[in-house]
Amino acid sequence: MRPAIIFGVVAAVTFCACGQSAPRSSSSAGGAGDMTNGGGTTAGGGTSSTGGTSSTGGTSSTGGTSNAGGACDEEATVDAGTGSDFATVGSYAIGHVNYTLADPTAYARPVIVSVFYPVDPASITTATPPAQYPPDPWSSNVPVWTSAHWETLGYDRAYEAPTASSHGPFPLVMVSPGYKDGNWEYFYIGTRLASHGYVVAVIDHDHEGQFVWSLPAGDYLVSMFNRPRDVSFAITELLLKNANVGELLHAVIEPSKIAMSGHSFGGYTAYVLAGGDDDVCDALATGIDAATEPQDICVASPPDSRIRAIVSLDGSSWAMRYEELARISVPSLIMGETSDNFGLDNARPHAAINRDDSYRIDVKGTNHLSFSSFCDGFKLMSRIGVDEATAIPGYSEDRWPCVADASFDPANNPAYRQIVTSYMLGFLNTYLGREDDSWMLTASYAKQHQPQVEFFSSEGCGTTPPSQDQYTCHPHPCQCSGGNRNPFGYFAPPTADGGAP
Repeated sequence: MRPAIIFGVVAAVTFCACGQSAPRSSSSAGGAGDMTNGGGTTAGGGTSSTGGTSSTGGTSSTGGTSNAGGACDEEATVDAGTGSDFATVGSYAIGHVNYTLADPTAYARPVIVSVFYPVDPASITTATPPAQYPPDPWSSNVPVWTSAHWETLGYDRAYEAPTASSHGPFPLVMVSPGYKDGNWEYFYIGTRLASHGYVVAVIDHDHEGQFVWSLPAGDYLVSMFNRPRDVSFAITELLLKNANVGELLHAVIEPSKIAMSGHSFGGYTAYVLAGGDDDVCDALATGIDAATEPQDICVASPPDSRIRAIVSLDGSSWAMRYEELARISVPSLIMGETSDNFGLDNARPHAAINRDDSYRIDVKGTNHLSFSSFCDGFKLMSRIGVDEATAIPGYSEDRWPCVADASFDPANNPAYRQIVTSYMLGFLNTYLGREDDSWMLTASYAKQHQPQVEFFSSEGCGTTPPSQDQYTCHPHPCQCSGGNRNPFGYFAPPTADGGAP
């Protein structure tokens, strides 16, 4: 999600010192004060705050977390491998096709997906064309990238519409972008996972103002209403293609193995499709008045029972109530920034889900854009003739998040995207029944092989929360804090041109 959405902050509060964690089977219910930052912070400028803190009850404080220096629980040393094979392109060549899915009798709006899929390398020849990536698939205002453009920045090579591998069917992974973000920002997930034997469908949601000529027809709540429905419709349409002889994707997808992933608002979409949202509009406190919204969007969004696992990347869990998150009953991987940047917006859903097959990974040094390829795409815009200053809403050279003053820019660090795809592969392989890579899903593996990762298998702090309206969690290993189960985030409404305030 671009830095157009700013959220209120409720400070974290210390509950207990470093010590033994509660068993995974115990419930996690405590804490006071929640630090929410649904948009994350970005390095190099671009995120502002319109101020305000809020609390829905319990004690709030500006105090930090505690670390009394005691010994933490240690898992047994894991020596089953390093996961290094996931850090490189897999054994399949990568196919790509772009679909506009439209059926007015079944769904009111079209959905565009870029689909990546495994291809047998022997079927690729010098005549096989490179993948075609339209930055704005809704219009012809922007020239098309090819895979070759992205390969100059180290991205995996993909080809346009070759015959799919004969070794299928393969699991399907749906990917939903951040708000106002194009699906091209997540092709790094599509290409890498496809090379390891997955079909990956990256959605482009209509009317979210990616360019100045495509300003949103609605606001954030409209997007929150549409996104889960877009994904469910896309799954249905892709499964129809999978069932139809003669289609490029015929018999390529395994319908019983479907996962959902998303970044920022896309993470919210993943949570909804796994657990449901009882009221799209109930997350609001200030900024936008729900009473002024079209009443047909202030309704429930149901889960989709076809989703068998979810991966959230800096997901906007603030838009879900704790009780809704607690209903999620499929394996989950919650990945994102550390609590220093993102508050407890990754810890809170992990505490609510509270299952043995739920994991949280905080990646040190990241910002909100580290989980997308937005800044790399921004670099490539000029190569296809795009004038960023006139084409990108809210663009300003002095605050644009991709203009980094320092020599290190976390939004452009490929190591972070490699961490994302490696852990996604280990998690999805394990829980979609492909192979047991659960040895990767431990704190011990992270300590040995992923020094930038803080890994959490549980959030229970072994302490009694002040009230049933609160929960406990680990901001960092060996620290204990917590927050209100249902804090209010708030929106900073976009400016008239669709940019950030």
